[in-house]
Amino acid sequence: MQIRLLIFWSLLGLLVLISSCTSDTTMPSTAPSSSQDKTQEKGTLSTVEKGDRASWQKPNVVIQKMGHIADKTIADIGAGTGYFSFRLVRDAKKVIAIDIDSSMLQLIDAFRNTMSSDLQSKLETRLALPEDPLLQKGEADIYLIVNTVAYLDRLQYFKTLRSIMKPGDQLFIVDFKVRRLPIEAPAYEDRVLMHIVEEDLYAAGFEGVTVDDRSLEHQYIIKAY
Repeated sequence: MQIRLLIFWSLLGLLVLISSCTSDTTMPSTAPSSSQDKTQEKGTLSTVEKGDRASWQKPNVVIQKMGHIADKTIADIGAGTGYFSFRLVRDAKKVIAIDIDSSMLQLIDAFRNTMSSDLQSKLETRLALPEDPLLQKGEADIYLIVNTVAYLDRLQYFKTLRSIMKPGDQLFIVDFKVRRLPIEAPAYEDRVLMHIVEEDLYAAGFEGVTVDDRSLEHQYIIKAY
């Protein structure tokens, strides 16, 4: 029952956002669910399906970090209900919303169908595997992973991403700081220290990794290429 209510609020939030594309309406979302751990899924949903997410997630700050995206294809890995995908599609050349949960992608598709034909053509959903985003080499220019890195086999996943990225591509990772936070954040065991993510990226073959722990109060942003 709780998850159904949360999904309802996701639908409502998405509808408000799509009907008012010029405003930064708060839209709930989900981190990727795991078919192997429904308990973890429930906890993740209750964490991110909150109406005040925009106040601490600050999606506009994250998107500004990407720079000019009008000519960029962005892969939103762990898209959930499309919290970032629907914001990015306004300005990006194309957005590929990727998740391992088909029900989340169905929600995105349902609301995509209410958008203008121009925006619909720029948003694609893709069902992926837990260990592989199923992207072709050079298919995207920017890769975004928000509130998801703790649920990945990081080293192998980063190696997969590095193998399909072309020169000039960038990876952005946004996740929760591992300290006491005044928001309902994931349990400590479902967060990853930023220096560990940084080391995993270097181990996977990334050459440039920068860590920003100041732009967002409760989260860090890591950029890698």
